[in-house]
Amino acid sequence: MGDPENRHLKIARHNIQLPIKTIPNELIFEIISRLPAESIAICRRIWKEWESLLRTPDFTNYFLAVSSAHPRILLTFKYSGKWHFFSTPQPQDLDKELSVVEAFSHMKLNGGSGPESCLSVQGFTCLIDRPFLMGKWERVPVICNPFTGQHLTLPKVKAKNSDLRTFFGYDPINKQFKVLCMTVTNYRKQVNSKEHQVLTIGKGILSWRKIKCLFPHYPERKRDGICINGILYYVAKSDKTCLIASFDVMSEEFRLINMPKDFELTNISALVNFKGKLCAVIYSGSHGELWVLEHTKREKWSKHSFVSPNTDFEEVKATWATDNGEIAWIISHWKNPFYVFFYNLNSKSVRRVEIKGIDDRAITNVSVTSYVESVMVL
Repeated sequence: MGDPENRHLKIARHNIQLPIKTIPNELIFEIISRLPAESIAICRRIWKEWESLLRTPDFTNYFLAVSSAHPRILLTFKYSGKWHFFSTPQPQDLDKELSVVEAFSHMKLNGGSGPESCLSVQGFTCLIDRPFLMGKWERVPVICNPFTGQHLTLPKVKAKNSDLRTFFGYDPINKQFKVLCMTVTNYRKQVNSKEHQVLTIGKGILSWRKIKCLFPHYPERKRDGICINGILYYVAKSDKTCLIASFDVMSEEFRLINMPKDFELTNISALVNFKGKLCAVIYSGSHGELWVLEHTKREKWSKHSFVSPNTDFEEVKATWATDNGEIAWIISHWKNPFYVFFYNLNSKSVRRVEIKGIDDRAITNVSVTSYVESVMVL
């Protein structure tokens, strides 16, 4: 009898006649962009003309633009030795105090002990797996596209020190993903990053190459960076002084960012993308502060304060910002019902979104962030 799916594809090939050359590409893009990933993959397999068309940069960019208008929430967590990727729609009703959404399972990926995760960039996420190899724990970057299910394990970083900090960025000019890796050494109580390496993800051979950094510093552990308009930002230290550093993904140049005198860098909870601008979030008790970099070259900052009386921000696990200017967070421990909280700076109100579809089980290493879907294939 054969495989049922193959029978279905043969029937489709014989019975469906689409004059694709007479259909405008824009109309094809609009129709296909409404389909789930599995259906797009089937379209690519069934019709050769569609396969080439749906792999063009034009369709990739069109799909990303459509999905960017409908951002989602990406949940990544560890369960039973695997990484699980779920996403949900991001409710847009700002006046509704409680919304309920269903989580959709994208993919599963084998994971080692104690992995780390990075924020989503252009529909991709960088997972730092920690397998036990040759008698020691290693850090291995894995690039994932939750929508298509594709994942790419990068080469091991060859460095003198195994204490690594890894960041994931995107160059919008040359349309390239890059991974930045820095080693951290501790010599005579002097902590610095001695080696700086970059890997460009493209059609060529994946390999790390060394770059220079003109000022000594090292990224802080357990603090995610954020990539905004081709610039990677991360919290770092230099001579025991806390600071914000940036890395231009295209030029591969480092830079220090000057902060206002009354800014307490040591209290930074997260760096987020606030309406296309760098924003440092500081939590203390039920109070929060947003420091927004209004002008990059002049290093002009603005400050916004808010209070959420029923929230203890000391329990916050992850923080990000939405496209409509809300601050979102989850608490540090997983329990059902699972909520994502959103604070509206204009109405000074908090709304909750309950996420269903994920069983109450031994879930660890939960990471939640804003996310857009992409059909790009690396």
